[in-house]
Formats: sequence, C-alpha cells, structure tokens
Amino acid sequence: MKSSILVLIYCLVGGLVTCNNSDEKPGSPDTIKVHVVPHTHNDVGKLKTVDQYYFGTRSGLYQGGVQFIIDTVVDELTADPSKTFIYMEIAYFKRWWEHRDKVWHNKVRKLIKNKQLEFVGGGYSMNDEASVHYMATVDQFSAGMVWLTENFGGAAEPTVAWQIDTYGHSAAQAALSAQSGLKGLFFSRMHYQEYEKRKQDKELEFNWHSTAGEDTIFSSVLYQGYNAPTGFCFDSTCTDPPIVADPESPEYNLPERLTKFLEFLKEQAAHYRSGNIILTMGGDFSYQNAHQYFANLDTLMKYVNLNSTEYGFEMVYSTPSRYMNAVKGATGDSLAQRKEDFFPYADESHSYWSGYYTSRPSLKGYVRDCNNVLQVCRQVEVLVGSPYCDADKLWLAMSVAQHHDAITGTSKKHVADDYFRRLAEGQTFCEGVINRGLEKLSGVGSGSLESCRLANESYCEVTSRAGNKSLTVVVYNARSVNRTEYIRIPLLSEKYELIDLTTNQHVQLTFVELNPALNRVNSEALPVEGVFKATLPALGYSTYRLQHALKPRHSQLLSSQPRDVSADITVQTQLYTVVFDGQTGSLKSVTNKVSGSTDKLSAKFLEYRSNTGDSLSKQASGAHIFRPVDNKAEEIGTPVLTNYISNNQFTEIWQIYGDWINLVTRVSIDKPYIEVEWVVGPLPSDHGREVILRYQTSLSTNQKFYTDSNGREMLQRRLNKLQEDEVTEPVSGNYYPVTTRAVLLDEQTGMQLTVLTDRAQGGASLAEGQVELMVHRRTLEDDNRGVDEALDDELVVKGRHWLYYSRFDSMKENRVLGQEMFYKPTVAIGIDENPEQPSQSYSDSAVENEYINVATIINVDYSGNVFTYLMRLENIIPKMEGGEPITVDLGRVFKGKTLVEFEEKGLAGDRPIENVVDDMSKYTMYDEGNMITLQPLQIRTFFATYKPSSVETGVADRIKSVICTYFLEC
Repeated sequence: MKSSILVLIYCLVGGLVTCNNSDEKPGSPDTIKVHVVPHTHNDVGKLKTVDQYYFGTRSGLYQGGVQFIIDTVVDELTADPSKTFIYMEIAYFKRWWEHRDKVWHNKVRKLIKNKQLEFVGGGYSMNDEASVHYMATVDQFSAGMVWLTENFGGAAEPTVAWQIDTYGHSAAQAALSAQSGLKGLFFSRMHYQEYEKRKQDKELEFNWHSTAGEDTIFSSVLYQGYNAPTGFCFDSTCTDPPIVADPESPEYNLPERLTKFLEFLKEQAAHYRSGNIILTMGGDFSYQNAHQYFANLDTLMKYVNLNSTEYGFEMVYSTPSRYMNAVKGATGDSLAQRKEDFFPYADESHSYWSGYYTSRPSLKGYVRDCNNVLQVCRQVEVLVGSPYCDADKLWLAMSVAQHHDAITGTSKKHVADDYFRRLAEGQTFCEGVINRGLEKLSGVGSGSLESCRLANESYCEVTSRAGNKSLTVVVYNARSVNRTEYIRIPLLSEKYELIDLTTNQHVQLTFVELNPALNRVNSEALPVEGVFKATLPALGYSTYRLQHALKPRHSQLLSSQPRDVSADITVQTQLYTVVFDGQTGSLKSVTNKVSGSTDKLSAKFLEYRSNTGDSLSKQASGAHIFRPVDNKAEEIGTPVLTNYISNNQFTEIWQIYGDWINLVTRVSIDKPYIEVEWVVGPLPSDHGREVILRYQTSLSTNQKFYTDSNGREMLQRRLNKLQEDEVTEPVSGNYYPVTTRAVLLDEQTGMQLTVLTDRAQGGASLAEGQVELMVHRRTLEDDNRGVDEALDDELVVKGRHWLYYSRFDSMKENRVLGQEMFYKPTVAIGIDENPEQPSQSYSDSAVENEYINVATIINVDYSGNVFTYLMRLENIIPKMEGGEPITVDLGRVFKGKTLVEFEEKGLAGDRPIENVVDDMSKYTMYDEGNMITLQPLQIRTFFATYKPSSVETGVADRIKSVICTYFLEC
C-alpha cells in the first residue's frame, strides 16, 4: 500500500514525469531509438606524457589515471551484463593488460564474448589525419589490431573507425580504414559552415568514397562533438548535478533534468533521418568513477523508457557498430555521397586549424626519418634471418607518435620532448639491429659499424674519432629497385680517397666545406662533408672504403667559383637548364629540355606575423590555429649569395637571409629535380612568426593547386572554396596539409611544378603560379584550444624540398621521386681496425619494378626452420596518373628463399581478406597461383611463409639459442 501511495505522489508531483498505463510497449514505430554509447577518450599524450596519463601522476596538470578508468569500467560491466562500453587507444589497453593478472583477463574475455566491451578504431593511437604518412598510419593500425587478434581472436575485431578528436579528416584515412575491414567511420570535427548545412539538410551521415579507388565507408558526424550533452557529465571529475529521482528529497531534480535532456534529444533527432541517434556519454578521460557515471545513466534511461511513447524516445545501451547497422537498415541506399576530404577545419569564422600542419617541424621531420629507419630495421632482420622482431620498440614509439596531439605539435613541450625520447630509444635499438645485421651480411668485423644519426647536422661520432684511420662505409637501399644516390658523410678532413669494394676501383669523392649555418644546429659540426655517388642494389647494400691518404689523388675540395657578378649563373643538367641571378643567387628560371618549355621560377623566404587577437576576433595564432596579422607575408630580408661551388656532378648556390635563415640550392647533373635545402631558426622572439618558403612560377594555374592525401591520392584545392559566402581568413582558410607533395599545373601548356617535401607542412596557392609552404613557426600566445601553452619553439630546423618541373603526364616519375625521398639510403660506418676486405654488395629483391613498393616486411614467426612474414606490397601509381595493374610473383620477392604458403589479410593484417572484401571472385580474378595482381594504388597484405637458405637457418638457430639463454620463456 505504501508503495502505491508513493507512486501516486510521484506521478502527481513529477510534472513532466507521468505514469504510462497504456498497454503499448516502449519502442513503438514512432519512437526514436537512442543508442547510448559510454566511452572514454584517452589522449596518448597532450597535457601529460603517456606514462603520466596512464599512472595518474602530475595530477596538477590533469586528474586521474587511465589504468583506474579501465579497472572501474571492467568492474561495472561485469556487474551488469546490460551495460556496454567502447575503447579506442590500444597503447593504454595493452599496457593495462600486461599489468593485470588472469582474473582481470578472464573478466575482459567474457565482456568481449558478451559484446559488452567493443574496441573501436583498433589502432595503437587515434592517429592524426593531416600530417601522417600513410605507411605510418597502416603500421599503427597493425600495432593495435594485430595485438587484439593475438589476445582475443576475431571476437575483438573492430568494425568501425572512431576518429572523434582529430583536427580534420583525410580521404586517405577513410580509404585505409575501409581496406582494413572497418565498415563505418565516426568523427566530430567538420568546418562549421558545412556542419550547419549538413544539419539543416539531414546529411550528417553519408557514404564516403575514395577519390582514387573503389573504397566506400559509411560515415557519421557526431552531434556537437563527442562529449556528453551539456549538463549531463556524471563522472567524479564533473561538476554537473547528478540525477535525483527521490521526490521526497529536497534535492529532487528529475523533472527539470528530464526536460533539459529531452530537449537535447529532440534537437539532435531533428537533424538525422534514420529514426536512430547516437548519444556519446563520455569525454576526455571519462569514467574515473564508472559506478557513479553508470548509476546516473541508468536513472536517466529508466525514466525516459518508462514514458517512451509519450516522449518519443527509447534508450538502449549500444555501440557504434550496432548504431551503424541500425542506420544502414533504416536508410538503405538513400544516404548522401561524399568524395572530398574535410580540410581545413574551422570551428569559427576566424579560427582555421591550419597551423598544426607545420607546428614543431623538427618533430615532424624526425617522425618521417624514423619511419624510414623502421622499414630498414625490419628488412635487415629478414635479410639476416633473425627469428625475433627486434624492431618492435621503434614500431610502438612510431605508433604513439602518430597520435593527433603528437606529430601535430599540439602537446605541451615536455610531452613533445617525451615523444622525441621514445623515438630516440627505438631508433637506437633499431640502429643496433641494422648495424649488426649489415656486419653479418657484409663480413665487416663484429661490433665495428655505427650509425651517423646526426649526419643531417654535419656531425658523425665515428668519423670524428677516426684520426688517420680508414673507414668502411656500408650503404643500404630499402627500395625494391636499383638506384644511385649522392651520399654525404661528415669528416674531420679531406685526407681521404674512396674505393668501391665491388669493383675495387676509385670513385670520385668531392669535399664540401661546412656551411656555417650548421653551427647553429650543432656546435660540434665537422669541418667538411665527403660527397660521392653510390650505386645501390635493390633491397641490398654496397660497401665502400674511405681510404685515409695524406695526398689524395682521386678527390677534390670544392671552392667558390670565380664569376662575373653582373651575369646570371646558368647550370646544365641532363633534364634542365637552370638560371640563377648572378648577384643574389636566387632562382630565376628553369627549362625542361625534353618538352622545350621554360618557366620563371623563384624561391623566396617571407614571414607572417602571428595574430594575438584584434578587433575582428580575439583568436590568436597558436599550436593548432594559424591566423596572421593583416593576411600579408612580409619580407624577411634580401638574400645574399655567399658561395657558388660546382663540379662535373653537382652545383650548389648558398644564400643567407639575415642571421637565422640559410638556403642552399643544389642541382645535380643526373637528377630530375632541383634540391632546395633550408636551415631556419631559432626564430627571434620579438613577435610571433610563421615562416614560409614561396615558389613563384609563370604557370597559369587558374586559382587551383593540388596536394596529396597522406602520400596517397592527389586532391584539387581551389582558392576560397570554403569561404565562398564571405572570405574571413584569406590566408589560413586556404592552407592545406601537404604530407609529401604539392603540385602547380598549367592546363594550357601541360607543364607542372611539383614540390616534394621531407616532412608534413602546411601549404597554399594564394596567387597565380604560386605555391608557399610553411617551414617553421613560433607563436607567443596560446590559441585557447586545450594546450594552455604558447608554441614557443626555439629549435633550428633543417629541411629540404625537391622541385620537379615536368609535363603533367610524367606523374609516374613524380611518384618514383616520392619513394626516393622517403627511402633515404641508410649509411653505417666503421673504423678499419683490420684492413681485410669485406664482401662487396648484396641484393635480396627480385621484384624489379620501380612502381612496386615492398611497403612492409615484418618477421612474425620462426618455427620448423621456416620464416613467416607479414608483408605488404603496393602499386604506387593511381589510375588517374597512368597506373596499370602489375603482377608480382610472391615466390620471387626474395632471392634464395622458397615460398611455402601464403594467406592474404586485410590491410592491417589482423583478419582474413574474406572479412574485408565483399566480392572475392572479382577481387582475385587476375590472381593465379603465386602470381598476384596489384591494381593501381592498391596495397595488399600477406602472411607468407618462406623456407630460407641453410645459412639463414643456421643464423636463426644461433640467435634463438642466444635469446633462450637469457630469457626463461622461449
């Protein structure tokens, strides 16, 4: 009786909360299903380092620890089988798993089996989409997804991508997600004007199609971001009031709380068309107290569902994959279609997030270099026959570095320093693998080879202590085709000659004096660099000896050329005639000898002053946002020609711009590009600066240029495309991410200029025939986007661009150049303690096609005297650039290894290809036996088992024996 009276009082007092006595059950056809998705977003570094976030230290920067979030969530899900939760960042979950015992492990396995715990994305981190190279993206996919499969089997396979906090979204990311077997993509950041239009048109959900292939993925834009609705955060760190449903309590707030909540649901539902909406309940490091969060959610859901017919909503615990399936089932083929990407992102009219395309350029460059080191490390492991994947340390450091607050440069400085530390430790480990491996292959004395990690700064530790001893130089080529490259080695003196140990003949060796600019980079820079042209076999190495000689007869020290300063400098190469201004040394023009076309070409440094807020907006330029003063680039200074050196192989023009910018333009006789090498910094701190290198041509570009999408397809960019109604930010609103290249195209003459970059940068074409790339930036204000710290970067940055002037139908060669820039030759040097001649050269590749990239080789297993590799092969040419199908014999990828069997996987390597591709008969129609066909721009992933030579088997067994001596589990 008492309970009936309480219910009556409750129904009368509740106002909005009425008693539904009808026989109609919740979930009628007229109700909208609310898919409640509890989640936590755990940045892999930003305000705190990865370790600080995981363990919960330095709580003054941010409260809570990731390990405790996972603990409390697992407990809550275990206590109530109706509850669900999703998790993204495998970098944290893997660590938690390793720190917990079997009791916890069994709990998690049961939750996965019951479909309560769902992994989304599956990557090691939530990678950025603007600055990352596609190979690094796929690698971090594999680091997470393969770990999930190894520990939980197919039940834990992610089925949707969860890119909820990245600062814009790339076409390549969508395509790579689809190729990995993900069927949906959820994100939350979109240009504010497009977001409002899509809301109005009910097109926040659509099918996203690849611009260069047949990949399509269902995409859903979250409503007002990924956090819980305003006022409904129920974690212990939140200040929102809990739901008090006791009408006898003076704190009773159920009616007003329900009213506000239902208003939000109605507002959201008005912009989606399927009869389903997704409600993200969580946020950054949410669920510190999962019991508190779920208890309030339970109360809220209970009273909505009691009156679902009246309110028009039914709430259920759900996951993104369940929501996706519901939407697909309800909408069929009626969803909107999309092909382009979502750059640049802006959340307000004067707030374009295009600064992070360049922020912390030294970190961006280091990440690109480590990507190359990682691939070489893996290849050498395979060539040597090591049974263990010792590259994992760098692999995981690289996977963390792809995080959307790592490579982007949008973390606090001490966190950026931690990313550097992780990469450096991984690189050190891999350099040991590479050097010991090359010693085994080449026969160089054990322990003799060392890396010259700081060669870019004109310093090499091993050559600095060589004295009058000779040096052995082993140069490794990670590409699957033969190549020739100029190698530069920092040395103490020019008292050397060079011998090619393959032919035992002298090779031309040129010495170039130290560019004074490098003293700003490294005070220990060595006085000269030895330059020579190395001939390198595919997936192999060549060996040279730098023979110490008091009077070298086969080398020369270049000195500045005498010249008439009133006359221009003309340089001839096999492909170009390049003209420089005789007084300033600046580029003037280039002629392509094949096409006969000539265009003006200049390179000039300028700077934008960083805005700190003005009458139009308080928005300042910062780590995320680029906002210049007056939208005008200012002159930095007049370039001064300081050195002009030349021989029969290359010409260099040296310039300075004041005290903190140096430029070297290098033209090699046999290379199809002009190399522009710059040293910038430290930037003066009198005001914020955004430094650009602007290339001006006479090409007619019709207010368009092209940029790559993470190194994959090329996308057209049109001036002011996102500001057609009102141009609020004419500079930053036209900046786009340039991961590997930007292209200016003259459709009338058919000529184009490609600028290839050695790291991700921001770029724009603001005038006819012009492209500018931002190379460095230092802002003195925070941009109020969560870092709470100015981008006060004092580093000196050295980088390079390659300029390729050609006809538009030469894009295949353009792609090959991109591979050459990415796969820089790896150099290992040893002091000749014993003058015995090592073996000369070695190649392990039989692919023999410059359009095929052996993108990944990972040694994943050694047992029964056979090796199993995770191997990715890529056709690097898109169809729109002349790409054609290419057939590869998997039995001939490696010389000396016999193919035993192979199985194709999805792109990430975690699931059978049958779980990714809808029509296998169409997918494999051109395959036959070991012969597989790669379609234009296609990447295919295989687990392939090979029987090695008897020598390799012996090496592997010896290594395994040594390992088992020191580790208990073998």
